[in-house]
Formats: sequence, C-alpha cells, structure tokens
Amino acid sequence: MSDGGGTGAPAITVTGLAKAFGANPVLDGLDFSVGTGETVCVLGRSGTGKSVLLKTIIALLDPDAGRVEVLGRDLHALDERGRLLARRELGYVFQGAALFDSLTVYENVGFPLLQRRVDDRQVRARVEEVLAEVNLADAIDRFPSELSGGMQKRAGLARAIIERPRIVLYDEPTTGLDPLTTDTINELIQGLKARHGVTSVVVTHDVRSAFSIADRMILLERGRIAAIGTPAEVRRSQDPLVRRFLGLDGDAPGV
Repeated sequence: MSDGGGTGAPAITVTGLAKAFGANPVLDGLDFSVGTGETVCVLGRSGTGKSVLLKTIIALLDPDAGRVEVLGRDLHALDERGRLLARRELGYVFQGAALFDSLTVYENVGFPLLQRRVDDRQVRARVEEVLAEVNLADAIDRFPSELSGGMQKRAGLARAIIERPRIVLYDEPTTGLDPLTTDTINELIQGLKARHGVTSVVVTHDVRSAFSIADRMILLERGRIAAIGTPAEVRRSQDPLVRRFLGLDGDAPGV
C-alpha cells in the first residue's frame, strides 16, 4: 500500500513519531506524509492515538521522539508565540464543536479575528462569508443552544476556516449525526478541497465517511500503522484485522 503523500508536495510529514503518557505508549513510530490538497482519513479503535496524533500535528502536544513538519516547519521547535502564529495556517474542528455557550454564532466564528482586534466590519463580512460557505448564514445572531447538533458542527467548521487555513484537522466531525447531516459535513469537507485546495486530516470512526471522502486512509492499531493507502488499496487488504475493522467481510458497510 502507498504511504506517499499523493501528487502534491507534502503539507505534513511525520517521521518516527512516538508519544506516551506515563508507561502507556500511544503513538509508536509513525511514518507518513500528507500531500498538499489531499484528504487523509485516520481510523482506529478508541485509544489507538488518533486524537493524540492530531494534537501533535498542531503542536498542542509535543512528541517524545520523532518529528512532525507542517508546511515545511517543525512547529515543536517554535516558542509559544511562534506556534500561535503558525497555527493561523491550520484549522482545527473539535469533536464536540467546542462553541462558547454565552456567545452568538457570529462571536464564536469570528473569535480568532476578534481576539486580534480586527475591525468589526471586516470580521462581520468574513463571518458572513464563511457561514454562507457552510450553509449557516441565517444563524449568525443565534446562540449555540438554539442550534441542532449538525448546525453546531458546521459553526465549528466555519470557525476553523475563518482565517483561510491551508490545512484543516477534523476530530470526529460526524460523530452523533444522522446520515443526512453526515453527508452534509462530508460534502463541506470535499468542497473546501475543491474550492480552496485545503489539505485535510480527518480522524473518524465512520467507515462510510472515510471511504467516501478520503484520498488515502490510515488505520491505527495500538499506536502503529496497520494499513495505509488509497480506499481501493485498503479495500483489497487481506489483513484480517483490517478487514474486520472496516467490515469488509460479511458485514461490509457498503464500501
């Protein structure tokens, strides 16, 4: 199977990445790259290090060993100010949307710009633009409690792209959503790639979603890469663990 980063120059390069918490190894020597404009889905059972991988890529966590380069830079070599500046080129979509309950959608989505004291009129225009992109324009002055789960996810995505990042990291973007809303989120991910060439790393338990949006897939097992390749390559895997996890024998989820 292919471990290369597609046809584009690597946007993310992971080399020998290891991370443990106490005596518990979570990531154990990962090697892969993500090409510019590529969508890579990371799958695996709970506790296999998927979310830790995302947080290490964005330098919220430092590795114990190995190296991560994002857009040609090692974010872990930067001080906190340097990391904050570098993260403007990365968007992060949290599993639970992570919206501030006391703020409106406008204030939530525009938060990164408002924190930098960008002119209110510019922020409003940019928020309206990204909300239109995620089909949420009518909700700009509503509060998170007034939104459905799917709408909250879209608001979280709008906030992640407010600064026009080149890379977006998604932590379980479709968890808890019905099939129609899941399809909407998947279409938004694909639309960002088609319109803006956004590079995406998507952590998901949703095998159907992974097969529908991924250029390549990575299956983690006990902190290591059990499979990596295009959906077609992964589908042809004869590894019993891979086939069982993806439901490729008997109970296949339509992939």
